[in-house]
Amino acid sequence: MTAIKHQNWNTESLYGVLQRLLPGISIEVLARCESTNSALLERVKSESRSGERQSYGRRAHDMQPCLLVAEHQTHGRGRLGRAWLSAPDNSLTFSLALNLSPSDWSGLSLAVGCAIADAIEPADKLNSPPRLTLKWPNDIWLDGRKLGGILIETVTAGEGRMVVIGVGLNISELSAGTDSEAQDSAALFNTGFAALNELLPNCTAPSALALIAPALVQCLLDFQQNGFAPWSAAYARRDLTLGRNVTAGNVEGISRGVSAQGELLLQTPQGLVAISGGEVSVRLAAATDSSACVRQGS
Repeated sequence: MTAIKHQNWNTESLYGVLQRLLPGISIEVLARCESTNSALLERVKSESRSGERQSYGRRAHDMQPCLLVAEHQTHGRGRLGRAWLSAPDNSLTFSLALNLSPSDWSGLSLAVGCAIADAIEPADKLNSPPRLTLKWPNDIWLDGRKLGGILIETVTAGEGRMVVIGVGLNISELSAGTDSEAQDSAALFNTGFAALNELLPNCTAPSALALIAPALVQCLLDFQQNGFAPWSAAYARRDLTLGRNVTAGNVEGISRGVSAQGELLLQTPQGLVAISGGEVSVRLAAATDSSACVRQGS
């Protein structure tokens, strides 16, 4: 097993920024864990069952927001049970958990994708079509290749619900090295995935987190008050499928963007069909874009 080279995450500085937005938040960095989403979900479930828990040094009965970062995530999860492969030094894998109570959860993954993309590639600095695009409902692409994904899960927490937002991004091209897990990851990467340092040279996982985490927290606070509607224009600007022939489950049609609730709108011979999510996987039609075959989980 390859030894993990620990990075400087500048947690004190990041904490200073985040706690002004979200008082009570904690930041934890683990050298290795199976899944940051699973770890945070299990904490909430354990506390809900027993009122206290044993976990990573956090206080018993602590249901405050938490940003959990893994330098190496060994069993990352994506939508529909897919695996998310990553490697130390080459990936950013983290989850943010907080209590959230929006009137409508629809479109949350789209808003999160917009917030991440705008943090990395600010919309006000674009002089051409964006290099970062969003593939409904939870993928982030760079220059026509998959850069990362978002996994959103919720769990009952007391009288409300806690949402866990998991994010995985490729930072640099994966090298196989001697670790079997790294070799598997590198083999998948070479099938057409993108890395963030293609857009931001010399980018590291800590520097990417410093850009993304404050934007993500602000997005969630805004979403709780206003839902997806304020993000619709930002999403349309980065919509990878807009105007293209796509399939969503058993439905095939031309993408007409998304509705005010974040539903994917497909123009079919039978009329306009709204795809709301759930057990749906969207793929660009092979005849339109042969690069869209995605093997890594999202």
